[in-house]
Amino acid sequence: MNKKTAFFLLLICGLSLFINLYKKDVSPPCFNTDEAAFGYNAYSLLKTGKDEYGNLLPLRLKSFGDYKMPLYSYLSIPFVAIGGLSENSTRALNSLVALVFPIIIFLFTQELFNKRKISLIAALLFSLTPGTQTIGRQAHEAYLTTFFILLSLWLFLKMINKSSPVIKLFFFLSLIPLSFGYQFSRLWLVLFFILIFYCTLKKISSIKFLIAYFFILILLLIPDVIVKPARVGNLFFLNNAGLGLQIAELRSEGSSRLLYNKATIGLKNFISEHFNSYSFQFLVTKGEENKRFTYSGGFSTITLIEYIFLFIGLYFLFKNKQKLRFLLVYFLATAPLAASISWAGASITRSLPLIIFINIVCAYGFMSLINDSYDKNISGLAASIVVAGYLIFCFYSWDFYFNHYPKRSATIRAWQCGNKELADYVKNNYRKTDNFYITKKNGQSYIFMLFYLLYPPEKYQKQAKLSEPDEFGFGQVEKFDKFNFNFFYDPNLRNTILIGYPDDYNLIGLDPNKIKKIKVGSEEIFWIYEKNQANK
Repeated sequence: MNKKTAFFLLLICGLSLFINLYKKDVSPPCFNTDEAAFGYNAYSLLKTGKDEYGNLLPLRLKSFGDYKMPLYSYLSIPFVAIGGLSENSTRALNSLVALVFPIIIFLFTQELFNKRKISLIAALLFSLTPGTQTIGRQAHEAYLTTFFILLSLWLFLKMINKSSPVIKLFFFLSLIPLSFGYQFSRLWLVLFFILIFYCTLKKISSIKFLIAYFFILILLLIPDVIVKPARVGNLFFLNNAGLGLQIAELRSEGSSRLLYNKATIGLKNFISEHFNSYSFQFLVTKGEENKRFTYSGGFSTITLIEYIFLFIGLYFLFKNKQKLRFLLVYFLATAPLAASISWAGASITRSLPLIIFINIVCAYGFMSLINDSYDKNISGLAASIVVAGYLIFCFYSWDFYFNHYPKRSATIRAWQCGNKELADYVKNNYRKTDNFYITKKNGQSYIFMLFYLLYPPEKYQKQAKLSEPDEFGFGQVEKFDKFNFNFFYDPNLRNTILIGYPDDYNLIGLDPNKIKKIKVGSEEIFWIYEKNQANK
């Protein structure tokens, strides 16, 4: 890498970090339950070497019964140790990843094409793309895991292009984070096996390497066999309750069992969902339903320009007979599989690597279109129009994200806002009451109390108890300390504080003038009723 390339790559890294940090206290507007869980478990591991339930150096975090992969919490320990437990320290890991991510994209793209300009453009597209960078602004393990996937892919390509024992060793070491990263990362371990098996058949790699990988794969997947996380199984598309209802309705209308069963309809739905991950609607206009990751009509996963250049890039990959074109298409084709096999549908987080592969193909298509033009003046003008169009679309996405997105009611609800303010209220009134009854309608309220009150892990571990998982694979913490996570009103109770959503109070008939309210923006989130000895 020459000095000029290094300089531009350094600028791109700086841009990526800037976008990660800019107005981070404004958007996203709040701190959600999963972020609090990763942060508090990092804090618990730092203080005691155990997770919140007292499990010593766990390979999975029990958390809400979803058995989160622990990599994010483990790697967050240094940040929590330096900065204390806070929102900033919990999100700091992904800020570091945002700084170095463009480097690994550059290196991976270089191994694919050996073209510095294409590699720099791919890194730049990643740095500006809302679909990846908005995930990196929160403490979400998909962003970190995708970084390690790209690292493994880069080492894999280096191993193909120039095999050596050192590169093989680093490749195997890079697989370890994948087994503890995010739920979709285990699927990538299997995809690597298929790729290595193909390379063995083509005599690109040896049978010994395939056998070694197979045994490492089995070893890395053992924790899943031991834990058997209910949440992962519940998300599998064949376990969707709606699928059974759909089949029952079709059969009641006279359809054949042979044609309409779990296998046939499930496969049909799987294929539809898989192709939906590449749709214009999902990638450009509407995104997914979860408002934490996209906002229909606001900011998109990728821009219209990138969507167009995805197909231009694919065209030139085959027109130019690019050496590794089939490998890149394999990555593109399999990247959304984790989302497709889930009944939850197309998902930004479960198919995050797809966006990076799209960035790479776009970069290749852009440079190929310019180089393929016979008239350099026309190609220069066309390139300027494309760049201007891309920047305009990018500007509007980021403007919406920074200045409008955090003010929307749907956003405030999706991000579970109000819990930080509630924790401040609880902190100020902890000694004034005997019991807090807190609604559990909107997720796991207990984790916010643990996080914001800096509740001692060694003290909580003795009380931690999770209920059996529900139909979605989540359990509930019913109580600890003075906190009861159930909205319950008993007129005979004294020295009790009742905390619920406005609709929780509909049937109680309490005097509205005696209710305190926690608002985020214009939204009323929590209503608080204080019942003490004087308040009968």
